[in-house]
Amino acid sequence: MTPSPGTPPARAALYVDFDNVFSSLAALDEWAAWSFASEPGRWLAWLEAGAGGQPRRLLVRRCYLNPAGWHAPEPGGDLAAWVQQPRIYYSRFRADFVRAGIQVVDCPRLARLKNGADMVMALDILDALAHPTRFEEFLILSGDSDFTPLLHRLRAHDRHSLVVTHPLSAAAFRASADAVIGFEDFAEAALTEQPAAAPAARQPTTAAPDALPDPGEPAAQRRAILALLRRLVAESAGPLHLPGLGKRIHDLGAWVRQSRFGGAGTLARLVEGAEGLVLEAGPGGGWLYDPARHERPSERQPGLSDDPLDRLLAALHAALGPGQEVPRLGPEELDFALQRLAGMLPLAAPPGPEERAALVAEGSTAGLDLPAPAVEALIAWLTRARINWQDPPEAGTPARLARAVFAEITRRAAATGARLAPETVAALRAWIGLPAPPGAETAVEEPPPA
Repeated sequence: MTPSPGTPPARAALYVDFDNVFSSLAALDEWAAWSFASEPGRWLAWLEAGAGGQPRRLLVRRCYLNPAGWHAPEPGGDLAAWVQQPRIYYSRFRADFVRAGIQVVDCPRLARLKNGADMVMALDILDALAHPTRFEEFLILSGDSDFTPLLHRLRAHDRHSLVVTHPLSAAAFRASADAVIGFEDFAEAALTEQPAAAPAARQPTTAAPDALPDPGEPAAQRRAILALLRRLVAESAGPLHLPGLGKRIHDLGAWVRQSRFGGAGTLARLVEGAEGLVLEAGPGGGWLYDPARHERPSERQPGLSDDPLDRLLAALHAALGPGQEVPRLGPEELDFALQRLAGMLPLAAPPGPEERAALVAEGSTAGLDLPAPAVEALIAWLTRARINWQDPPEAGTPARLARAVFAEITRRAAATGARLAPETVAALRAWIGLPAPPGAETAVEEPPPA
């Protein structure tokens, strides 16, 4: 769709799957997701200027949003330190979209895993094909490959289509569009690196005492970060909770985030093997401590989140010990993962890297956050439970997988000599999606025999 000189802007219609785009961008860069949601005027102007094609007039602008949807900022990250809230609800961005001239269509959740946004979008786009204004181009912002048949219909009606989508979205989905912009390119070209309002809101009354010029070389960056961590740990009477520690680390300068901890990728990888520092997993990301000076952290450490999932995972971590990490997934994400794993059967062996990557991508497309380590941990628990991956799938397979996870966790806890408290067993059942057994109010269910 290359414009010729003097060609008027194309008549276009824009449709945005908010939940999908926000969660996909957040997996790349949380500030990019925040900029997308809080400053839609920036990327609207970029699209109208001709991104991915020719200049266009966005005559229809619609955003489909679940007002109860939310994103949990990465513990210890810049965004978490700035918003100071465990969850960012999508409804807070409604006014920003309305001010940018975008019609917001509420799509509350209709079932446990679906809010119906894709279906409402598809119906609206089909209706637009019969609109008195002949829209020459349709812009779809979503990583949901369910829109593939819709793109076929648009092409059959001789309409140009542009999708802004996830790089891991289905190849058929991308091939069915006339033009494709990846979320990475969208974030880099259309969004600010950090929200314009953020520096002012986050600016301390005095300069950050730990600010340090960028050392430049990755090895020097890692040494600078570790030097700060050792000083903070040495000054502390007890383990340091990661969310509070994260802001101090980033006070060194923006180079910490830009370099991804001096090339280490994560704080855990940076600390791994560092003398005098141990990172203990736990709620909110865990604690950093000096094993020579501090007692090992427990779920009773001060400053914990009140989130029920954090409490459950902390209790299980204390009972299971190191090396037995429970997947950090919300109930909705866990149910989604179990459903998709059941759908992969039969398999010759436990899901490998390709299957795990596909599951993570499917979760992102559905607007769910399935971190790769959590998916790997879930598969590890199912493998320990001796799941037969070669069994063909049945209607009850997801529930069977859920029961296997519950049985293996409780069995492992019993093997360590720990007896899970009744409230922990009840929370575990609720998290996995199992009904409470008769008499659960007064009795703790014993794990099934091995």
